Amino acid sequence: MIDYSVLPLMAILVSAAFGAVSISWDSERRATRSMGALFGSIALWALVDLLVTLETDAERARRIMAWAHVGPLLVGPSVLWVVAQMLPQSRARLEGWVPRAALVCGAVGIGAGFVPGVITGMVPTGYGWMPRYGPISIALFPIGLILPVYAAILASRIPPREANRESDRKRAVGLRVCTALSIGVAMPTEILFPLLEIPVPRLGALGAAIGSAMVWMLVLHETEDLMLTPRGMARKILAELRDGVVLVDLEGRILTTNARFAEMAGLPSSALVGRSLARLLDAPLDRILAGVEDRESSLRGADEACFPVSLSSSLARSRSGRAVGVVVAVRDRREIDDLRRQLLSSGRLAAIGELAAGIAHEVNNPVAFIRSDLNLLAERCEELREAVAGCAIGPDHAAVFARIETRLGRARDHLGRVAQVVVDVREFAHIGGARQGGSDPEAVVEGAMRLARMQRGDDVALRVASVAGDDRFDAGQELKQILLVLLRLLAEGTEKGGAIEVDLRTDGRELTVGLGVACLRASGEALRARLESIGAALPSTGGDADFGLATAAELIEQLGGRLVLTEDAATGLRVELALPLVSFDGEGTRAS
Repeated sequence: MIDYSVLPLMAILVSAAFGAVSISWDSERRATRSMGALFGSIALWALVDLLVTLETDAERARRIMAWAHVGPLLVGPSVLWVVAQMLPQSRARLEGWVPRAALVCGAVGIGAGFVPGVITGMVPTGYGWMPRYGPISIALFPIGLILPVYAAILASRIPPREANRESDRKRAVGLRVCTALSIGVAMPTEILFPLLEIPVPRLGALGAAIGSAMVWMLVLHETEDLMLTPRGMARKILAELRDGVVLVDLEGRILTTNARFAEMAGLPSSALVGRSLARLLDAPLDRILAGVEDRESSLRGADEACFPVSLSSSLARSRSGRAVGVVVAVRDRREIDDLRRQLLSSGRLAAIGELAAGIAHEVNNPVAFIRSDLNLLAERCEELREAVAGCAIGPDHAAVFARIETRLGRARDHLGRVAQVVVDVREFAHIGGARQGGSDPEAVVEGAMRLARMQRGDDVALRVASVAGDDRFDAGQELKQILLVLLRLLAEGTEKGGAIEVDLRTDGRELTVGLGVACLRASGEALRARLESIGAALPSTGGDADFGLATAAELIEQLGGRLVLTEDAATGLRVELALPLVSFDGEGTRAS
C-alpha cells in the first residue's frame, strides 16, 4: 500500500527548501522575499493536509480540515507580491494592494475555521480522508482563485521594460503557465472530485509547490543568478572579478554588467541596463566596438565625478559566428595612478636632492676660496698698518685702514651666512631615515628658517618664540622639508614687516610645531585654501607650488602626523604640525 501522507510531506519539504533559500538570497538585485511568502502559504496548506492524513479519528480530522482555507487564500496575495517584485514596473501599482489583500484573506481563512458547518464530515477512502464541504467552503475555494488568476492576467498585460523586453515576457508567460498548472491540479483534487464523491489524493498543495518552484527557477535564471545554469555559473565567476565587465549591444547600449562595474559606476545594475556606454566612458564608442586593448579612459560615476580607468573590449559572437554584442572589461586605475604619482614624486625628490647637493658643492668651493682670500687680505692689511704706523700720515689715511677692516669683517660675516646656507642645503638634499640619536628639533627649525629667509629676506621676520621639552626627533630631514614648505607659503602670504613666530613643544611621545602668522596679505583666503589642502588630501602635482604641497602632505602621511589650521585672534592664522617623536614602519615597529 502506498502511504499517501508522503504527498503533503513532499509539498512541505519543497516549500521549506525553496522558501528558506528565497529568504536568505533576498537582496536589492535579487528580490525573492515574495517567493518566500508564497512557499510559506503553500507549506501551511500542505501541513493541514498532512495532519488530516495522519489522523485516525473522523471528528478530529474534520476539525483540522476546517483550517484548510487559510493556506490557499494566502497564496493569492503572495502571487500578487511575486508579480510586483518580478516585474518592477508594476510595483507602485501593487505595493498597497498586497498587505491589504493578505490581511483580508488571512482573516477570512481563520474566521472560516471557527464557523460550524464549513466541513460537514469526513469520509474514509483508500487515499485517506475525503471531506464533505459545506456551502461556505464551496464558496471560499473559487474566491481563493480570484487573486492568482488576476495576478497572472496582470503579469501578461503589464508593458515590458524596453531594456528587459524579452526577460519580462518570459517571466509573464512562466507565471501564467505555472498558475494554470497549479489551479489545474488543485481544483479537481481539492474540491471538484470530493463534491462528486470521487475518491482521489489531495494534490493541490503539491501542485502549487511544484508550480511555484518552476516560477522560482525562472526568476533566478532570468537574473542569471541560479548556479545550476551555465549563465548562473558565468554570473558567479564575473561577480568575483576585481575588474568591471559590461556586455553592450552593437549600438552601445548596456545589456548587463557584473557587480564590480556597478560599484565603480555608483549605480545598481538594473539602473545601468539600457544606458549608452558612451555616457559613462570617455572614449569613442566606435573604437570600443572595434576592439581596444588597455586603452586609458575615464569613468563618470553617479556623482558626475570622473576617475581613470583602462578599457579592453572584444566582440561577443553567437554559435553561428554572428556578432551579437561587445564585452568590455574596465579596470580601475586609481591605485595605479596613485602609485605612479608617488613614484614620480620620489623621482622628483631624488632629482632635486641631487641638484641641490651639486649646487651646494659648486658654491662651497668658491666660498672657501673667497673666505681664504678675505682672511689673507685682512692679515696683509694688518701688516700694512703696522708698517706705516711710524710714518707721519694724516688722520684721513689712518681712517682708511679702519674702514677697510670694517668692510672685511662685514664681508666675512656675510660669507659665513652663505657658508651656513650651503651647509643647510647639503643637509636638506640628503633626506633619509632617522639619524643616530635623532635630531634637535630647534636646530631643524632654525635650519629651515635660514632657507626660507632667502624668499623674502628681511621683509618678514622668522623667529623661534619658545621651546618646551628637550626630546630629540628621529626624522629630522623630513621635518625640515615639511617646515620649509610651510614657512615659504606663510612668508609668501605675509605683509612686509610681518613676522612668523614658531613655538616647539615635546611631551615624550609627540613633537608639536606651531607657526603663528601676523599681518596676512589680502590673499589670505588663498593661503588658507592651500594650507588646508595639505591636511585634507594630496594635492595635484601639476605645478611647482603644488608639487611642494604634495611633497609635504606625503611626508606628513608617511610620518603618521597631522596638520591643523586654526584662526588666531592675536596672529591672524596659526598652523600646528604634530608628529610622533619616533617613526614607525607599516608593521608597527620602530624604523631603523
